[in-house]
Amino acid sequence: MISILLAGLLAVSPPRIVLEGAGYFPVLIKLQDGRLAAILRAGAPHIGRGGRLDWITSPDQGRTWTKPATLVDTPEDDRNPAFGQLKSGTVLAAHCILSGYGPDGKLAGARKDRVFDGVYVLRSTDQGRTWSPSKRSPETRRPPGDKNVVSTAVSPYGKIVQLKDGTALMAVYYEALLTDGTPQFQSWVFRSTDDGVTWDEPALIQLDGNETALTVLKDGTVLAAIRTSRAGYLKIARSTDGGRTWAPSIAVTKDAEHPADLVQLRDGRVLMTFGQRNAPRGIHAWFSSDNGLTWKPEHRQTLAADAPNTDCGYPSSVETKRGKITTIYYQVDDLQNAPASAKAKVIEWEAPRR
Repeated sequence: MISILLAGLLAVSPPRIVLEGAGYFPVLIKLQDGRLAAILRAGAPHIGRGGRLDWITSPDQGRTWTKPATLVDTPEDDRNPAFGQLKSGTVLAAHCILSGYGPDGKLAGARKDRVFDGVYVLRSTDQGRTWSPSKRSPETRRPPGDKNVVSTAVSPYGKIVQLKDGTALMAVYYEALLTDGTPQFQSWVFRSTDDGVTWDEPALIQLDGNETALTVLKDGTVLAAIRTSRAGYLKIARSTDGGRTWAPSIAVTKDAEHPADLVQLRDGRVLMTFGQRNAPRGIHAWFSSDNGLTWKPEHRQTLAADAPNTDCGYPSSVETKRGKITTIYYQVDDLQNAPASAKAKVIEWEAPRR
């Protein structure tokens, strides 16, 4: 692996293309059998009835990958994956379905007319060799208890994580239209105590939040990195009761730096990787040495800066060995030629020592 040294601190391999013509919104995990696995959007650009979800695996920490296999492909627009593996071995893949396309293949009506009917979850008990049918969780269809909502879009995001007691947590966000015509984003977390079969007991993380990354720290704290809906900067929130209640969030990035992925490394540091949509565009890494309480500027590094436009980012990272990180992300090279010019890229890199 050829590496370069950024700011004298960070050994980074050149980005390597692992998928072309697809690869939007990847989520990367390490399976219990040692393989890396990623779910990605394919079949359409950001919007398109042909949207489906594929998945790829790597037996060698991200150096080589299998050809994509279709995981979800209904007649409508399958999109926005979340992904995780539980201690039981069960692998969970969540997604949503966008309906409301007209005969011409375009979305009919206004944004409020788009149809989402909740979060769907697939389960595999054999490391992804076979999957259950996609099952909708009706509790996720609308923001819980909100009577002021006229319509809503709903989506899961990021990694599905697990508490020490076995409870699984999944971040879900809503784009709601209120009765007074006001749009409102809401970031929630749902719980499952039956191996991902059902999801309920929702807890609000914050309003004006959408794509939210979760991780469970060694001390049991649940950390969330939340993309704000307007300016698109990231905020960090904490929960010390398993995600049931959340302390007020704090802003940590600038505008147009989003969305995020969170990992606690074996040395205890929290790694946040996120998209950089300000030039030079690409993805960044940031380390916190105090469980996400503070994020010092000198602990922030550039991983990639080769994206030609703002349709890029969504990094997802795994520590494959102590201090060794594999990060997957996407970019679109030509906005007028999507999804053909979309690419999923992988970077192998080494975190600086503490």
